[in-house]
Amino acid sequence: MRRLLLALALTGCGGAPTRTAVVDPALVDEVPEPESGQPALQYYLVLTADAGAMPDKAAVDAMFAAVNGEGARYAAVRNRVKWVPGNYRLGVDLDFADLPHPAFSADKLAALLADLPPEVKAKAAQAKLAITLRSDVTTLPNADHIRLAGLAALYVADVSQGIIVDLLARRAWTPDAWQAELAAGQLGPDQVRLTQRADGDGTWLLTRGHPKFGAPDVQMRGIAAGQLTAARARFAEVQHQVQARGAQVGQRVAGVTLVACDAPKGMFDGACVQVPAP
Repeated sequence: MRRLLLALALTGCGGAPTRTAVVDPALVDEVPEPESGQPALQYYLVLTADAGAMPDKAAVDAMFAAVNGEGARYAAVRNRVKWVPGNYRLGVDLDFADLPHPAFSADKLAALLADLPPEVKAKAAQAKLAITLRSDVTTLPNADHIRLAGLAALYVADVSQGIIVDLLARRAWTPDAWQAELAAGQLGPDQVRLTQRADGDGTWLLTRGHPKFGAPDVQMRGIAAGQLTAARARFAEVQHQVQARGAQVGQRVAGVTLVACDAPKGMFDGACVQVPAP
């Protein structure tokens, strides 16, 4: 395994505002992620059959050229970024793992790839290399930092003909779908996902993806079967406001006081707030 720690100074440009994302129907989320003690606002995985992808400094330089909008495909995204302060630096930490690898076994990836077309999932199954991209870059207005770090993942997937997995939001993308998402006037609901796990005799609801917006993820535990509909309604209202406002422990949101909770495995920033079940 090899690792690269990279940083790039950026300059601002004009663009369009971004709407707050919302959660979609719940994904059963029992899949552990690779252990990491490193904070990450964004955490992507590129699966590729190109075992020699991103081999040298020239490839890294080309990646950051893409982040700065060189080439029409990347400029379409970069031009959406409204404002970047003069001293802003985008940091990206790249790791490379040869496949097969226990952290990225087929059974662990199956749930994350489930929404892809069958032919794309088959392509992912043939991957020889897993490239992870972590970024703990400071948030920007309108969540434009998602576009910037997302461009790094897009470039790696483009040159390696790979598939992008957003490990925080538990969702996979083809390069063209990811480019369209980043280039849209508003980032869509797929930046955040509602997931659920078994919790004893009940259900555990939790969001995935809030850290990308600089907000804690939200969870609700111990939901009885007969209360799941009411719990989802309360949870959705609180979740939306936490993501939009970045609400923290002790604050009241939608009539609920947020309390601290232990972040489940895979939430790399460790930030989590809990909503009481009905």
